[in-house]
Amino acid sequence: MLPQIAGQLPTLAATIAPLAGEVLEALKVVAAIGYRAVQLSATQVGTRPKDLDISGRKDLTVQLRRFGLSCAGLDLWIPSSHFIDPAFVDRAIDAVSQSITLAAALGRCSVSLALPARTDRTQGNLNDVRAAVEACAQREGVQVADHGVDAATGVWTPSSSGFLGVGIDPAVLLGANQDVCASVTKIGARIVCARVVDLLRTGMRGPPGEPHDARLDLVAYMATLASISLYTSPVVDARQWSDARAGLRITLQRWSGGSSG
Repeated sequence: MLPQIAGQLPTLAATIAPLAGEVLEALKVVAAIGYRAVQLSATQVGTRPKDLDISGRKDLTVQLRRFGLSCAGLDLWIPSSHFIDPAFVDRAIDAVSQSITLAAALGRCSVSLALPARTDRTQGNLNDVRAAVEACAQREGVQVADHGVDAATGVWTPSSSGFLGVGIDPAVLLGANQDVCASVTKIGARIVCARVVDLLRTGMRGPPGEPHDARLDLVAYMATLASISLYTSPVVDARQWSDARAGLRITLQRWSGGSSG
């Protein structure tokens, strides 16, 4: 059953930031495991926008092709509070703008970030921030995925025709006592990026399908993503996993219906 469902979804991507070492070594590792797409980080040395001039971006593209990899997206994990803190908000929006420009150079892949939850005090500021982020995205024709709880739980709903959409992170949803598949179905076509990760019974983030520790129903999650015709690569998000390399390997196997040992 899993191979049939996986065949209805875009190719799986792997985060490389959790792997120790240089970017090129990480690309080599995930390619050897069997991934054909990667999620890069805008805060990792070697893939930060400020590290890459025009020549550097071309070189990165060449290296991706060398390993048979496409770029699924770019992660910009900066503190959510920076988007509403007057001391940091201008810098945060500038980081978003730079990341979007880099994403455009890498084939107009998506950019993932996490905006803060709305409060009565921050609602007006957040509306301005969302408008600024979407304006940056529209300028370059790049989709942005908000992985904040408000987006994933439907507290705010982006326009179906806009450039600022939703990022789904099952671990975040499980931590908020939300039904992951129901959330995916509700948000539907507004999902820009869907993560592949579980919130284990130990309370840690980890690979889906872990014996005795799993909370996420991987088959149901895959089927739900297929039912909404997800158009971007699901991202195996190995942040905070106890063994990122082993986790990326076993997740790819489970995703395709292979051995889980």
